[in-house]
Amino acid sequence: MDYTKAIEVAKNVFWVGVTDEKSFFRSNSYLIKGENEAVLIDPGSLVQYEQIRDKVLSIVPKEQLKYVVCQHQDPDVSSALYFFVKEGFKFKTIAHSRVSALLVFYSKDLDLYNIDYHDFSLEWDNGKKLEFIFTPYFHSPGAFATYEPEKKLLFSSDIFGAFQKDWNLYADEHYFDAMKAFNELYVPSSEIANFTIKKFEQKEIDMILPQHGSIIKKELVKSAMDTLKEMKAGIFLENATAKIADMETTSEIPQEMLNEMLDIVAKRAAEVLGKEEAEKIKQEVLNGKPATSDSIKEFMMKLREKNRIASAVVKMPLINYAMDNADKLKGKIPSLVKEIIYL
Repeated sequence: MDYTKAIEVAKNVFWVGVTDEKSFFRSNSYLIKGENEAVLIDPGSLVQYEQIRDKVLSIVPKEQLKYVVCQHQDPDVSSALYFFVKEGFKFKTIAHSRVSALLVFYSKDLDLYNIDYHDFSLEWDNGKKLEFIFTPYFHSPGAFATYEPEKKLLFSSDIFGAFQKDWNLYADEHYFDAMKAFNELYVPSSEIANFTIKKFEQKEIDMILPQHGSIIKKELVKSAMDTLKEMKAGIFLENATAKIADMETTSEIPQEMLNEMLDIVAKRAAEVLGKEEAEKIKQEVLNGKPATSDSIKEFMMKLREKNRIASAVVKMPLINYAMDNADKLKGKIPSLVKEIIYL
């Protein structure tokens, strides 16, 4: 698959994103082509602008790009607005008013269309329709997803995204660990995640197209939904530090638990660094010896030196493991866990 070119992922729907083999964090933009008009879902970042622009123009002429949807305001998915405006593209910027309030810092010349003032929908290209699903706090106050009812496509913004060293345009059954690692960091709470997923479940969805990670085809849609519903989110809120801070700790951790904790760290780190690199670090810290608290902390320090995201994504499963197995330590939490929460 040639990722330097636009790729048709559904009839008249194109992936026009950017990938970098050295990166674990890729951004996806999508173009919906109509008969006379086109819609760009998430314009991308300043540094990706030229690649995204060229892919868009390989599908439609400049004057047909009439709408640019910004599902939230983060620079990795919206800052390219600046160049699209500067280079003379004429379009309406589709956003929630709480997102629009920040998009104007990318360009003061935006023609804004606030979805909360227009019944969360847009009619375009002589009768086609897009529906917008408000997903507040997942992960910003004005965040939303975009649903294309004719093709049953959900452009899900950050939701269902993933950190992936080994990336493919389409997800397979191994995708969900990487997806959990991403969403655990960005979702404030499991309550918010479930509120949003219930909204999505009311729609018939043949494909999920996230801003980051891989496209999820129909056969994996339910599994993706279930994974996020069952996910424990809010690492610094509902089920982690608030409870652990008040729990007694112990340094006496059975060898079996130490081994399992190190395996958890290595498995999650592999999503960001790749399996080979994660295994290399694991062997370095073990040096042929059994796992210890010190070797796990050393692993975490090495992860932080290489990539701060890699050290962050391992915390939630490690915390959950400790909470789920506290009974093995007479109701206490390993002191190791408290040490690495704020590492």
